[in-house]
Amino acid sequence: MRPILALLPAIYNLALLGRLRDAPGPFDPAVVRRILVVRNDNIGDVLCSTPALDALRAAFPRAHIAALVCTLAQEVIEGHRALDELFVYPKAKHRQYGVLESHGRLLAVLGRIRRRRFDLAVALRNSFSTSQAWLTYASGARWRLGPRAQSAKQRWGFFYNLPADWPPPDQHEVLRCFHLLRHIGLDSPDKRLYLKIPDASRAKVAEFLASCGLDRGQGPVVLNITRWAYRPECSWPEHKYRALAQALAQRPDGLVVTHAPGDRAWVEGILAGLRPAVPTFWSPSLKDFAACLARARAVISAEGGPMHLVAAVNKPLVVMWSSTPLSVWKPWGIPCQVLGATGPIEGISVEEVLAALERLPASAGPSGTAGQ
Repeated sequence: MRPILALLPAIYNLALLGRLRDAPGPFDPAVVRRILVVRNDNIGDVLCSTPALDALRAAFPRAHIAALVCTLAQEVIEGHRALDELFVYPKAKHRQYGVLESHGRLLAVLGRIRRRRFDLAVALRNSFSTSQAWLTYASGARWRLGPRAQSAKQRWGFFYNLPADWPPPDQHEVLRCFHLLRHIGLDSPDKRLYLKIPDASRAKVAEFLASCGLDRGQGPVVLNITRWAYRPECSWPEHKYRALAQALAQRPDGLVVTHAPGDRAWVEGILAGLRPAVPTFWSPSLKDFAACLARARAVISAEGGPMHLVAAVNKPLVVMWSSTPLSVWKPWGIPCQVLGATGPIEGISVEEVLAALERLPASAGPSGTAGQ
């Protein structure tokens, strides 16, 4: 078995790079003209990578910079000011397409990427992921930067020819991205998240708020009602969501409830019969959802992807937290009241949420700071 493993790099190099040896030479930023950023995970992970994109653009102002993400995170990064091009592929496990079609679409995307002949590929992640490393390797880029392979995954370590040490385990995800970039001498004092919100999404939300009489002052409180089928510890009881919505609806600044498109009937059941009636906003578009968050005075949500969207639009947040490492995933750069952080959130009371809301500072403004 060992002789076969020893041949792996040569076999892969010949098949994907067209040569037996991968010998890119010392990294030379002066010759970098085309850069690919690979981040193939979830919404929050990709949002936390957006400051690193700005740092790459600042370091390589004339380079062609592209990103590769899965369809789940497409809208998060689409329109980013640092990007010239975006490549998107479907993950088979998300079941958007069948397994064969998903792999076929991925291969087609990789074919387009390889034709670009990237000089540098950067895999933003805090630890080695075989799938991400393979995507980076398959790009054919001359230099490939990513987290060093460890333990059993060392056999795939050749996927990166600029391997970097892993960041400290308690470091925030935004800073982890810069830990990786410092391996090629990059950093930036500006580490703000960035999310491009189209004018059409802003107009859609403005029309909705006007129709509800909530287009005044600093905007309404937005309550994001969510349920986590795969993370029960992040689920808050329905009767508490109802009681919280009832209390917030009495406030002079008003309330808007948001939810995932697939949860519409469930949320309508929670809010049924409340007086005054609570307006709900939902859209299949993540950009529309972000535009709604950007008009909030403050946002209340359980932990998850939405909290990073709130951070990207620079709004105060009350977040109900389970046991996810807080130092790594706390919403970045915004006033934030964290409740719980000891396990399942079901024990957090309505009164605790309302008190946390009162401790938040005033909103940064009616439009947030997301990209225009």
